[in-house]
Amino acid sequence: MKPTAVAIIAEYVPFHNGHLYQLQQAQQRTRAETTVAIMSGNWTQRGEPAIFDKWTRTKMALASGIDLVVELPAVATVQPAHLFAQNAVELVQALDCDYLAFGCEHADWDFNQFTQQQVQLSGAEFADRHLSFPEAFQQALQREEGIELTEPNDTLGFWYAQAIAGQADHLQLVPIKRQVSGHQDHELHATISSGTAIRKALLAHNQNYLTSVPESTAQLMATTQSVTWEQYWPYLKYAINSHSLAELRNIYQMTEGLEHRIKRIAVVARSFTEFLELIKTKRYTYPRLQRLCTDILLNYQAADVANYQPVLRILGMSTAGQRYLHAIKKRLTLPLITTATRSFLENEIQLEVRAGLITEMVTGVVQDRRRSVIRTEAIKE
Repeated sequence: MKPTAVAIIAEYVPFHNGHLYQLQQAQQRTRAETTVAIMSGNWTQRGEPAIFDKWTRTKMALASGIDLVVELPAVATVQPAHLFAQNAVELVQALDCDYLAFGCEHADWDFNQFTQQQVQLSGAEFADRHLSFPEAFQQALQREEGIELTEPNDTLGFWYAQAIAGQADHLQLVPIKRQVSGHQDHELHATISSGTAIRKALLAHNQNYLTSVPESTAQLMATTQSVTWEQYWPYLKYAINSHSLAELRNIYQMTEGLEHRIKRIAVVARSFTEFLELIKTKRYTYPRLQRLCTDILLNYQAADVANYQPVLRILGMSTAGQRYLHAIKKRLTLPLITTATRSFLENEIQLEVRAGLITEMVTGVVQDRRRSVIRTEAIKE
């Protein structure tokens, strides 16, 4: 019999005390023998570069008690919430996990009821050019299903439930209430602060964030280069200016003639922040535009995303994580990658290699070539 496992879909940018609380609550409530993190690689769902690379964040997760860290690649991560959730849940299912724990604003809701039927939405809201897609989605969901989603983690929980309804109905959702700090809270608190507040403090050289992260995270943050979109701006500007309008039109998520606006503004913008502000319109949210910028930078085209095939790429594991993999290996339905061989680099994970190369250009740290699983023993050395 395989050990029981609870999965957490995470980004850990960086791993902080709120994540530690979530992990501890997930373990206590499920009594699972193994903890699995489906973790975004070097790019986040909102279309931002992770402030630390995936290998550093894997070490953070393992040091705080995660047993198995599995990569959710950029092509699967940099997506609207419903596709992000679908891609992540697919890996959770492939790993035969029993529970999926997640933080949310309303843990008293019965999220498992959302798995009972898949919501199909349509309506005039989606054709209204004055509404962003999230606004249109919320209006349609409220009108047709009577469900009101206004908080980001509640929304992700809803989409996790929808993904489970479509592909992993044996999974049990375990909602865990966020503590003290809201998702977009910019202020530091005594012990639990949002990732947004911690990143803001780090970049401002304000060490008050240290009370909000485990000691192991603090040590890694002190010795690892942090990155933001600004370091990638010269590469993005070059990508925009060197592509023709026809080539930009083929980029994934490029719609409604945005390539003309992007091409024009890239010439005059002096920073990524200025560029984003100049291309922003009421219809497009900042995350939507950041995701598009990521796709341009990585040259992800619609065909690349359509042909994406998931794999189980292991970034790190403890002894318990290794034991769990051994127990389920005969029932795995997706390729398992523990060492980035030449074949894997050129085929199964070639889109992630592309994302890794641009990170290497900024940080100088190899991301995919010659990289293999981090084990907890290596962290202690």
